[in-house]
Amino acid sequence: IQDADKAIRQRIWRKQNPEKAKSNDLKKMYGIRLSQYEALAVQQNHVCAICQQPEKSLDKDGGPRRMPVDHCHETGRVRGLLCTSCNRALGMFKDDPNILKKAIDYLNKHIDTPSTT
Repeated sequence: IQDADKAIRQRIWRKQNPEKAKSNDLKKMYGIRLSQYEALAVQQNHVCAICQQPEKSLDKDGGPRRMPVDHCHETGRVRGLLCTSCNRALGMFKDDPNILKKAIDYLNKHIDTPSTT
């Protein structure tokens, strides 16, 4: 019961302190604070570092979701902020530039050109 009470208190605190909770999460996961995340967002003009579009996904409350932090899984170094789609795409390609290059080559090989008829 004591652990359950602690979990309840923590959920209440996180709900009452969303900015502090987010900052703590960022520090724990990526070694950056919310202020550093926000500075990165400003530096990127609040758009994805790859597709240059704003985040389109919604959070669980229906509001705009924060862009995910992209990082090197080997070193932990933060690379930038990506939209959910680009972040997932990199993950699907295992963050491997060689696989991504092969995918680009494949798409270029199979580009449909409009017919002239």
